[in-house]
Amino acid sequence: MTGIRKALFISILTEHSIQIINLAFTVILARLITPAELGVYAIASSVSILAMQLRSMGAGQYLIREKTIDDTKIRSATGLLVLISGSLGIFIAISAPFISNFYKEPALTYLLWIITATFILSPFTTVPNALITRDMKFQQIFVVKFLSAIVLTGSTIGLVLAGFSYYGLAWGIFFGAFSEFLVTNYYRPKWAPWLPSFSGLKSLLRFGMFTTTSELFVKFSESISDLVIGRVGSMADVGIFSRGFGFVLFLNRIIGLAAGPVTLPFLSSIKRDGGSVGHAYLKIVLLQGAFNLPVFAVVNAAAYPVIRLLFGEQWDLAIPIASVLALWAIFQSIHTYSGSALISIGKEKLMFIASLITFATRITAIIFVTIVYTPFNLITVAWAFAVSGVIELIVKTWTVRSAMSLSVSSQLFSILPNCIVAVICWRSAIFINQLLPYEETEAWLSVAVLAGTMPIIWLGSLFLIDHELWTIIKNILSDMRKHRV
Repeated sequence: MTGIRKALFISILTEHSIQIINLAFTVILARLITPAELGVYAIASSVSILAMQLRSMGAGQYLIREKTIDDTKIRSATGLLVLISGSLGIFIAISAPFISNFYKEPALTYLLWIITATFILSPFTTVPNALITRDMKFQQIFVVKFLSAIVLTGSTIGLVLAGFSYYGLAWGIFFGAFSEFLVTNYYRPKWAPWLPSFSGLKSLLRFGMFTTTSELFVKFSESISDLVIGRVGSMADVGIFSRGFGFVLFLNRIIGLAAGPVTLPFLSSIKRDGGSVGHAYLKIVLLQGAFNLPVFAVVNAAAYPVIRLLFGEQWDLAIPIASVLALWAIFQSIHTYSGSALISIGKEKLMFIASLITFATRITAIIFVTIVYTPFNLITVAWAFAVSGVIELIVKTWTVRSAMSLSVSSQLFSILPNCIVAVICWRSAIFINQLLPYEETEAWLSVAVLAGTMPIIWLGSLFLIDHELWTIIKNILSDMRKHRV
């Protein structure tokens, strides 16, 4: 367990360091580009999401999950990635002018060409990264991600300052990917082969068909709003919605995904050792939700001062969008790691079905509120996400019950303590607004009050209901006092 705790600590350090860099990057960038410029790039990024997800075909996850791997499996994984990534890159490059005409935005052609240039590097980054992750060498992963984030951030800001606008964002992605390729292969295991093989792809394709398509549905359902809004609204509308949504996704990553890189290898090791994946999963839901739910509950009540402080007045229209999307994040984040759990026990098909239902529900809701329902309104699109989040929670609860024989009541029991803590924090944020109205107070002062009071209220709530996380925190503090003595 000591190894797992160390890996988890380094993973959390990695994700938080990267997200802090991303936050600084976003705050600076928000003052350098307009909503319309961000909207143009958001559409290019959303279009490429499909290809970016398909290009891996689950090869990395396959190498992590397999009980044993050898040169043949590694070369086959590389071969599959070369075939898929190369084909998709060519397809996007050819389609770029037609996509540009569809949105009546010439710049999209060049943006897509720049973004798809990273496809060349993908096979030779994904495989070594999977091998490093399989061995749980998260110190090396920290170096890889940290350096690539620094390169991406520095190059993007420099290019935008030099007047490259949204092209600077695209080139920043490429430079970040190139630096990741270099550093990952510096840590590549010496025994791991480089040359691809195009035989023995059947098992890989069977595995990747479900895992990759499931991830594709998740990513595409997050970006579908940009594609639809870009067609029925303006580029500024896309930028505003993307900023509100991006803020919520940022919080989701920094809070909910810190343990993500550890989860799949951890649960896979439990499965290989004959342990109970279901029991471990419920504990993950309980502990992770103690962070996720209260934070998003506070964002729902106090989005105004946070977004005003971080991004400035030109993004005020994103505030109510972020507030509503925080509700979506609450529902969506409860089963954040269900995909990893299902992969670890070989239930990729169930994960695929759940992702398909969630995707179909979300895209139907978004198309209805943007095309069928009139008049068009960005807040309505946000509510479509929130409703789809409720359905996603129901679907994933059923999936977990079917795959791991975890009753609905046992899942609710893991969620209930977190809901109590979230409600207490939410009501506290509303009470602060009554004493110190957010819209009438300087944003920095409101955020300072929230930052000073909410952690205390959160810890007090954990103590009040005797949450399992409180026991862990108490034990950590006790160990720290013993070491001092």
